[in-house]
Amino acid sequence: MSSIQLALNDVACTGCIGKIKRGMEKYRGVEKVKILPGSGKIEVNFNENIIQSEEISSKIQKLAFRMFD
Repeated sequence: MSSIQLALNDVACTGCIGKIKRGMEKYRGVEKVKILPGSGKIEVNFNENIIQSEEISSKIQKLAFRMFD
Protein backbone atom coordinates (compact mmCIF):
# COMPACT_ATOMS: atom_id res chain seq x y z
CA MET A 1 0.00 0.00 0.00
CA SER A 2 1.21 3.49 -0.87
CA SER A 3 0.32 6.90 0.52
CA ILE A 4 0.09 10.39 -0.98
CA GLN A 5 -0.63 13.77 0.61
CA LEU A 6 -2.24 16.46 -1.51
CA ALA A 7 -3.02 20.10 -0.73
CA LEU A 8 -6.58 21.32 -1.01
CA ASN A 9 -5.66 25.00 -1.14
CA ASP A 10 -8.75 26.13 -3.07
CA VAL A 11 -11.17 24.30 -0.78
CA ALA A 12 -11.72 26.14 2.50
CA CYS A 13 -15.02 24.68 3.62
CA THR A 14 -14.80 21.59 5.85
CA GLY A 15 -18.07 20.35 4.34
CA CYS A 16 -16.54 20.45 0.87
CA ILE A 17 -13.42 18.68 2.08
CA GLY A 18 -15.67 16.01 3.58
CA LYS A 19 -17.43 15.57 0.23
CA ILE A 20 -14.08 15.14 -1.49
CA LYS A 21 -13.07 12.56 1.13
CA ARG A 22 -16.28 10.58 0.65
CA GLY A 23 -15.95 10.83 -3.13
CA MET A 24 -12.40 9.47 -3.07
CA GLU A 25 -13.38 6.55 -0.83
CA LYS A 26 -15.59 5.24 -3.65
CA TYR A 27 -12.73 4.69 -6.11
CA ARG A 28 -11.39 1.19 -6.61
CA GLY A 29 -7.92 0.84 -5.13
CA VAL A 30 -8.34 3.63 -2.57
CA GLU A 31 -7.91 2.03 0.85
CA LYS A 32 -8.23 4.98 3.24
CA VAL A 33 -8.72 8.73 2.99
CA LYS A 34 -7.79 11.01 5.88
CA ILE A 35 -8.21 14.77 6.26
CA LEU A 36 -5.17 16.30 7.93
CA PRO A 37 -6.68 18.95 10.22
CA GLY A 38 -5.24 22.44 10.08
CA SER A 39 -2.96 21.65 7.16
CA GLY A 40 -5.35 21.98 4.23
CA LYS A 41 -4.20 18.56 3.04
CA ILE A 42 -5.74 15.19 2.43
CA GLU A 43 -3.89 11.87 2.74
CA VAL A 44 -4.85 8.93 0.56
CA ASN A 45 -3.66 5.37 1.16
CA PHE A 46 -4.04 3.29 -1.98
CA ASN A 47 -3.11 0.07 -3.74
CA GLU A 48 -0.63 1.06 -6.44
CA ASN A 49 -1.46 -2.10 -8.39
CA ILE A 50 -4.98 -0.77 -8.96
CA ILE A 51 -4.68 3.03 -9.02
CA GLN A 52 -1.72 5.38 -9.47
CA SER A 53 -0.94 8.60 -7.59
CA GLU A 54 -1.44 10.67 -10.77
CA GLU A 55 -4.99 9.31 -11.10
CA ILE A 56 -5.71 10.15 -7.46
CA SER A 57 -4.47 13.72 -7.91
CA SER A 58 -6.59 14.12 -11.03
CA LYS A 59 -9.71 12.72 -9.34
CA ILE A 60 -9.29 15.02 -6.34
CA GLN A 61 -8.98 18.04 -8.65
CA LYS A 62 -12.15 17.02 -10.48
CA LEU A 63 -14.04 16.56 -7.22
CA ALA A 64 -12.83 19.96 -5.97
CA PHE A 65 -13.92 21.71 -9.17
CA ARG A 66 -17.40 20.19 -8.87
CA MET A 67 -17.79 21.89 -5.48
CA PHE A 68 -17.70 25.28 -7.20
CA ASP A 69 -19.88 24.49 -10.25
